[in-house]
Amino acid sequence: MKQFILLLFFALSLQAKVYQKIDFKGDGIDFLVGDFAKDTLLKVIGKEYPPFYTPWRKDPTFSDREIEEYKSRLKKYFESLGYYKSDIKITPKEDALLVRISKGPRIKVATLKVHPDSKYKKLVRFRVGSPFRTDAFTQSKKGIERYLLEHAHPKYGFKAKALVDLAAYRVDLDFLVDENGSYNFGKTQIEGRGDVKEEIIRQAFRYREGEPYDIRKIEESYDKIYDLGVYDFITFTPLLDSNATSKGEIPINLKLKMGETKFLKGTVGYSTNEGARGSFEWIDKNFLGNLKVFDIGFKATQIGYEAFNIFYNPYIPVPYLGIITFENDIRYRHYRYDTFVESTLQNRLTFGKRYREWEHYFGLLTEYSKITAKVDTPENESGNYFLNSLFYRLLLDKRDSKVDAQNGYYIALYLEKSMKGIGSDLDYLKSTIDARYIKQFSQRWVGAVKLRLGRIDADVPIFKRFFTGGANTNRGYEYRDLGPKDSKGVPLGGVSLVDAMAEVRYRAWRKLWVTGFCDTSLLSPHSDNFRSTYYPSVGVGVRYKTVIGPIRVDFGFPQRKSGWTFHVSIGQVF
Repeated sequence: MKQFILLLFFALSLQAKVYQKIDFKGDGIDFLVGDFAKDTLLKVIGKEYPPFYTPWRKDPTFSDREIEEYKSRLKKYFESLGYYKSDIKITPKEDALLVRISKGPRIKVATLKVHPDSKYKKLVRFRVGSPFRTDAFTQSKKGIERYLLEHAHPKYGFKAKALVDLAAYRVDLDFLVDENGSYNFGKTQIEGRGDVKEEIIRQAFRYREGEPYDIRKIEESYDKIYDLGVYDFITFTPLLDSNATSKGEIPINLKLKMGETKFLKGTVGYSTNEGARGSFEWIDKNFLGNLKVFDIGFKATQIGYEAFNIFYNPYIPVPYLGIITFENDIRYRHYRYDTFVESTLQNRLTFGKRYREWEHYFGLLTEYSKITAKVDTPENESGNYFLNSLFYRLLLDKRDSKVDAQNGYYIALYLEKSMKGIGSDLDYLKSTIDARYIKQFSQRWVGAVKLRLGRIDADVPIFKRFFTGGANTNRGYEYRDLGPKDSKGVPLGGVSLVDAMAEVRYRAWRKLWVTGFCDTSLLSPHSDNFRSTYYPSVGVGVRYKTVIGPIRVDFGFPQRKSGWTFHVSIGQVF
């Protein structure tokens, strides 16, 4: 019996105690974000709390059997930041583990050698006397290697050493760079292009044979070919050991593999502009070869629906002009707005030409619209309209992403001229300018501004006027709710428009960003009236990054009236 009791006591003593909480104490540990934030240290020991959008996942628990593992991980982490004399103690309390951390002095760079230092010393993230950390050392190496690949030195030689002397408590850094000559792009061989002409693929290249080698141009070429939407496998391989390198050239081998080009696509979603929405479409991205697109589909929202058919040919050789694009977009839409119901059959015929970095589009827009006013007024009348309009669009898009831009700029000009001389019921000139600029200041801060100007030189029916307010314009107002209204408070739109928007984003936690914004708008029923009343608003919002783009929630507060407005959408405003 005594032996049994001893064995039972011994077995119980071996059982680990589990704690529901862990606390970190010490110098510099209480910050909300950064290297010593609690969330960061939890990630280091492998005990992260689940994101708020996964409520089914349980919070982590902490075992006293894992204490030594926690200490080992934290010790290595602090050493990576330059704290080689850190002291970490973990003691159990009643319902939690208490981690006490003393960082100690930070090791510093005693000597720094860079050869040749005239070009590369500025790429090293250290100076003599600066604190040492391994991530900055790694980034310095990557920065030098990246510079070499961007400046025609793909066959470089490079060595970097960080000698850590714990006895003297110092670090000696040594960077040795051998450029090993300058090279140009050689010939590019293409494999696996399928039923797409070679010249179409070469149009996507951002480099030319004989130009200085630059890895950025290969990456841009990769993105352009990926955007064609038909290749599942794309690899650019510089042939560094080719015989051509003796002539100062680097040949490129491009391997492609075509994926599935025909598919059925469906979407569901919600926005405060349109409410619940859904769509389905059948797409062939290589219709009859050479990247021609055939797209037919249907879209429905809480305010209406539309059916459409698009045919697009990206490659039409034309004498003297070179390669132009052709698109025919025919659609029928039926939408119920606050003021009127619109039923429109529309055909847009578009020719496009890219010259340098600018995209030019021109064509003919034919529309037959039936407008039914919910309340007939002089400003909002029912009627049927047949319009023929010539249009021109100029576009320059240098953003790094269309749905979640962190850097870049965007400029677009649109002109639409309707004339009775080509069979239209109306004469007017409609023009808009859209300019955006986005700048990332650090890993956590992004700023963005946007300006949209609109002008129509004549009074036009309500379905051709400008509207503003909503998730993508002035966020202090509901969708299309800013500007002139009739006696019942129904928006009437305008023919002079200004939308100015500014936003600052801050990454608060991994994929979660918070933002503050200021928007202001003018919408006038009179042409060229840009000195009328402006309607400012301010607000705050959150952005959560997902694979389909950031989920965006904004709260806007108009400054010329009381109340607030709530918006939900996907993708950045800018």
